[in-house]
Amino acid sequence: SKAVPDNTSGLVNPALLVAPIALLMLIGVRDKTIFLAARGEQYFPALFFFCVLPFVNMIVALKMLIVVVWVGAGFSKFGKHFANVIPPMVSNTIFAPKWVRRAHYRDFGRDMRPSRLANFMAHVNGTTVEIAAPLVLLFSTNKWLTLVATLLMVGFHLFIVSTFPLAVPLEWNVVFAYATVFLFLGFPNWSGYAPWNMSPPWLALVIAAALLFYPILGNLRPDKVSFLPSLRQYAGNWASAMWTFAPGAEAKLDRVTRSARNQVDQFVEFGYEPAWAEITSQKTIAWRSMHSQGRGLFSLLLNHLPDVDSRTVREGEFVCNSIIGFNFGDGHLHDADMIRAVQAEAAFEPGECVIAWVESEAFGSGVQHYQLIDAALGVIERGTWKVADAVAEQPWLPNGPIPTQVQWSLKGTKSATHEALA
Repeated sequence: SKAVPDNTSGLVNPALLVAPIALLMLIGVRDKTIFLAARGEQYFPALFFFCVLPFVNMIVALKMLIVVVWVGAGFSKFGKHFANVIPPMVSNTIFAPKWVRRAHYRDFGRDMRPSRLANFMAHVNGTTVEIAAPLVLLFSTNKWLTLVATLLMVGFHLFIVSTFPLAVPLEWNVVFAYATVFLFLGFPNWSGYAPWNMSPPWLALVIAAALLFYPILGNLRPDKVSFLPSLRQYAGNWASAMWTFAPGAEAKLDRVTRSARNQVDQFVEFGYEPAWAEITSQKTIAWRSMHSQGRGLFSLLLNHLPDVDSRTVREGEFVCNSIIGFNFGDGHLHDADMIRAVQAEAAFEPGECVIAWVESEAFGSGVQHYQLIDAALGVIERGTWKVADAVAEQPWLPNGPIPTQVQWSLKGTKSATHEALA
C-alpha cells in the first residue's frame, strides 16, 4: 500500500470488519456480559477505527486509544485503594524471593497493611509511570525519549504478567506490550503519525472526547458504568460482594439453571478432599479481605449476622462464575438484579442467603455505598462506609467492624450508625 510501501501481504479489507462490529453491538444489547467479556470498551473502538479511518488517521487514533486506556487506568489508581492491591499481587509471583514479597507488608504476619515499598510500587512505579510514559509516547518527537518510554511500558506489562495476578487477562498485557512497540516505534511521531498529523485536525479532539466520555462518567458515577469502560482495571476500587448461606442453604444454588456447580463441589469432583476443597474456596475471601472492600464487607456481615461463624461465606465473583460463567471482577454482574433472578429458581427462605454488596468509590467522595441484600426479601439496608476506615484496619478486623452509616433499612431505620467495637 501507499502508506506502508514495504508491505507485501496487503492490508485487511475494512469491509470485513462491518459484520464483527454489528454483531458485537447487537449481542451487547442482548447480554452485557458477552460485550464486557469481549473487552468491547477497548476492541470496539479499535475495530471502528480500522473500518472507517484512512491509514494515518487510524494509526493516530489507535495511539490515542491505548494512551487513554493507560492514563485512565493510572488516574483510577489515585486514592487509598491501590496500595492495598500491590502486596497480594506481588505475593503471587514466582520470580521474587520471599523476603521481597514480604517486604511489601509493614510487618508480615502481624501488620498486613501495605509498606512504604508497596506505596512506592503503587504510586511511583505504577501510577506515575502509567500516566507519564504514555503521554510522552503520544507527544514526543525525540527518538531516544520515545524509546525509553516504550521500554518502560513494555516492562510495565511484563511485570504484571510475571505476578500472575488474580482475574487479570494476561494475554491483554501481552497485546499491549506488542502494540506499544508496533504503534510508537513502528509508526513514530517524527514520521508523520503524531496527533497533530490527523486530518482534519479537529478530528483528534472529537476522538479524544469520545474516548474520554465513559471513563469520566464511570469515575463520577460508578453505579452507572462498569469498571471496565471506566478504565479502573486493577485499581482496587471495585464493586464487590460476599454471599453468606445458612448451613446447607448453599446447595439450593443447584436448583438454578446454569452450566457449572458450586466451586467447592467442582473441587471435590476434581479429587480434592472436602476439607481441602473448602479451604481452597476460603482463599478467595481471604484475598478479598486483603483489599479495602473486604474489610467493609466483613464488617457488614459481623454487624448483621450473629451466626456468621456458622455460615458458609463465599466471594461474590466466584458465585457469579458458577451462575453466569463469567465475572471479571465486575460486581455489577452479580448485583440485586441477578440475585432476584437466582432467587426465582433457588427459592431461599428469608435469612438463608444474605449478601453484602458494595459499589465502587466515586472519585473524590471518600465513601463507598453498600447494600445488604436478603435473597428472599431484596435489599434490606443501604448505607456507606469511609474508605479511610477500611484501609486503616487489618484484614481480620481485630478492632471489630469498621463504622458504617446506615441511610435506609427495611425496618425504617434512617441515619443510624454502626460504630466500631471498642
